[in-house]
Amino acid sequence: MTGYIFGASLQIPSITINNPQSQPFIDVNVYFSSEKEFAGYQITIQYNQQILKLMDVQKGQDVSHFTVMTNTNTPGLIRIAGFNPTLSGVFGNGILAVLRFQIINPGYSSLVISSAKLSDPKGYAIPCSSSSGSIKAGETQQPEKPPIKPQPEETKTKARTVPVPTGEPRPKPPLDSPQIPMVSETTDTFDIDEFLMTMEKTLEPKETEKSLYQQKPSNSVILLVLSEYGNPVPPAGITTFSKGDRIECRVETEILLNDMEKVVCIGCEGKGSAYNTKTNMVSFTIEKDSKIVWKWKKIPVEAGITIETQSTVNIASDRNQFSIPLRIRFLGGLDRPVYITAKSQDFDAVFDETCLTPEKKETSVFIKAKDTLKSGKYQLTIFAESSDEKIGTKREIEIIVHATAMLGDAIVDESTKTISIPLIIKGNIKNISSFEMILNSDPNLKLSAIEPPKNAKVLSGHSQKGNLLKISGGIVPAIETSDGKIFNIIFSYFKKQDINTIKLLRCSLWDDKGRPLPIYLQ
Repeated sequence: MTGYIFGASLQIPSITINNPQSQPFIDVNVYFSSEKEFAGYQITIQYNQQILKLMDVQKGQDVSHFTVMTNTNTPGLIRIAGFNPTLSGVFGNGILAVLRFQIINPGYSSLVISSAKLSDPKGYAIPCSSSSGSIKAGETQQPEKPPIKPQPEETKTKARTVPVPTGEPRPKPPLDSPQIPMVSETTDTFDIDEFLMTMEKTLEPKETEKSLYQQKPSNSVILLVLSEYGNPVPPAGITTFSKGDRIECRVETEILLNDMEKVVCIGCEGKGSAYNTKTNMVSFTIEKDSKIVWKWKKIPVEAGITIETQSTVNIASDRNQFSIPLRIRFLGGLDRPVYITAKSQDFDAVFDETCLTPEKKETSVFIKAKDTLKSGKYQLTIFAESSDEKIGTKREIEIIVHATAMLGDAIVDESTKTISIPLIIKGNIKNISSFEMILNSDPNLKLSAIEPPKNAKVLSGHSQKGNLLKISGGIVPAIETSDGKIFNIIFSYFKKQDINTIKLLRCSLWDDKGRPLPIYLQ
């Protein structure tokens, strides 16, 4: 019995297909088992292209949140690299990748794993063994296994014994599968640069060997962004650009981890077209595959206050009062009481508690409109100040008051063969200057006109694709409504139609300054 002496292992099973004509496609799982969390991996798999045709490579469910790059441009070779942009790890047993093959000829194909690497969230290599597999299609003799490529001498070090991981049982290798080769432990970091260079070299397709899978256009380059914290732009992971694009990269200046500690961005490490910087912004022209790693430093938090509450509140225009919960965070060991107040031109605000302490940090603010609300955006500001008035902060809350759009009852005039349907707005809305609607409508109905509101004109156009009818236009002068009709939509027909099939799918309105007016569908 062969023992598992490594902290992690990768395995491909050996599979026999007796009748490949009745089962021409097969999915092969690449299994992993790791007692340590891994956040990155690289693996190369060799197969016999005379027997198998690779159709697809999918991420395993256990690493579905990883960013994965697959290079299949070299016939008979699959290179896969994956990493978690958030740098959180995965451990235990699961499926790393799923390889779908088509059996194009009966015979035997080894599925040889080589260059297998796993790395932990800090980028250090995890000792990893590998077990290759095979596919036997039809009645044929199994050839000798191809030898596994030995590691370079400079990367060999003394292996250490690791206990067998507990938890779910690892997938058992078939009895006829090769024994697990000894793989030495290294302290190399996850070499994504090596993989990117490999991609750059192999993604230049030859005229006679253009791969149908995972080709990258010759004028395209990729940017890999890694960041342990924050929400970088471009986002963590891989983004494709055209050569010569100007890239603006940035991330937050600082991020609060807890009440006593925060991280501050101290710059980035750049490779390829990117360069090192000591700020939270970098700009460059990308000419080749590049990488940015945002760097962070943990520092203590000074005494202070933050207000945690909703940044946006959506309410209907007929709702003139509501409440919002909020919480005060006492930072850096602040132990003094904090007093809170609110200010708004359009609302009155009353707090359940105006004095909060480290023991009682939560309250609610009851908000009531001073007047009838029109559809639009409003501001409410919450202020917090320590009892000695030395420390204070504020928080802006955007209150979005929306109206509701709907189609009214249709009126059918059989004498003129027309259908009139009103567009109705429930709520208070002013300065309606332009509109766009999408309706579900029978193609046999023909839009005849938009019947304008009183003392106004409607200039409109429309287009129809299948059952989708798009109508857009302007209203001159801008109008105001309160629970009323804006205009009538007039259709003509040649034979009687089911008016229940006409539905409003989307409605957008803008004011006379081109600003969108908040409106929902009923």
